[in-house]
Amino acid sequence: MKFSFFLLLVTTLTSAAIAQAQPLTIRTFAGSTAPGATNGLAPTARFNHPVGLATDLSGNIYVADTENSTIRKITQDGNVSTLAGSPGIFGSTDNTGGAARFYGPQAVAPNSGGQLYVADSANNTIRKITPGGTVSTFAGVAGVSNSFDGNGASAQFFHPEGIATDAGGNVYIADTWNHTIRKITPGGAVTTLAGLAGNFGAADGTNSKARFNRPTGIAVDSATNIFVADSLNHTIRKITPSGSVSTIAGLAGIWGSSDGTNNAARFYLPEGIGIAANGNLFVTDSGNQLLRKISPIGTNWLVTTVAGLDGVAGSANGAGSNAQFDFPAAVAFDTAGYMYVADTGNNSIRSTRILSPLLQISALANQSILSWPTWADGFILEQSPTLGATANWIPVTTSIFTLNDSFVSTNNLAESAYFRLHLR
Repeated sequence: MKFSFFLLLVTTLTSAAIAQAQPLTIRTFAGSTAPGATNGLAPTARFNHPVGLATDLSGNIYVADTENSTIRKITQDGNVSTLAGSPGIFGSTDNTGGAARFYGPQAVAPNSGGQLYVADSANNTIRKITPGGTVSTFAGVAGVSNSFDGNGASAQFFHPEGIATDAGGNVYIADTWNHTIRKITPGGAVTTLAGLAGNFGAADGTNSKARFNRPTGIAVDSATNIFVADSLNHTIRKITPSGSVSTIAGLAGIWGSSDGTNNAARFYLPEGIGIAANGNLFVTDSGNQLLRKISPIGTNWLVTTVAGLDGVAGSANGAGSNAQFDFPAAVAFDTAGYMYVADTGNNSIRSTRILSPLLQISALANQSILSWPTWADGFILEQSPTLGATANWIPVTTSIFTLNDSFVSTNNLAESAYFRLHLR
């Protein structure tokens, strides 16, 4: 046996290229259906009803782990850690790392300088986290709900559930139970950009003449247009930089799941919204258990369903309607174009990205012992006597057993062979 062949093969395992070839295939990236607070490699980590997520320019993923009242970080290589807060301990303390406290945070958004902003929903505040994990209250007063504009602690919010940033360092807030969209300058000055506090409705218009009904997800494009998932109106709204509000998809007060153009499309409790590099919007249509795409076509907006099974909650991985969600609440993209979804009811982060499992090989007498992690969903062990385009890869289906958290295969070989884990 030539074990150098085996080592060469490990470097050929497929990962990102497969995900990019099947961008609408959804798999579990981190967490599982069982709630928890465990850190570690993404598939072994645990979350507790994560509601918000966002990515930074370095490819890190930040998660508002809502029922744990913590902010989690997932690095590019898939390692999950707790950036700030302590699981299951609620509060509003400003401090560093595990000494800081949150109360049901539901949204996160980084800026280009590496700071992270948090909609600390049940505290009615906006928090700021430095790259080193130091938490401060940026705007609002913990435990006090109101709608005052002002600077820092002079401003007040009412259960904010959405947050986004623009290239200029401004922060935008879906001030959910005030039914308004707020703007915070880098210096901390808070103003109301659109909507009228305490007055819900569906009217399009400019600034305080517009109305919303429980706005949640919020995203900002490169031209500083703001897009809002207007949850109880079952619509998607657009706000220009000057504060002019229009409805681009859905029909206020009428729910459903129909694909279509502009107000012919239907949504049911849309919660999250993200913008892909090509300008397409993606919406977590939470009440329908769907992921929807909204494509600009001239002055129109075309809505299509890209993943999930209408009205059916589940945790299945797969493409299109073979994938299932359980109240997906947020969607975001990294700089490589991979999509991430906070699948709240499944306590997990779903994605179009795949983490490659490591195939480990050792020798024992005349046997090769191969092992790979049990979380490697969809990967099949295959064997070939050669490499190259004409290689004949044959699935290995015998002598496979589970040992702790790994699959193990023992192989008696009369001559050298190549092995790979192949995603099917």
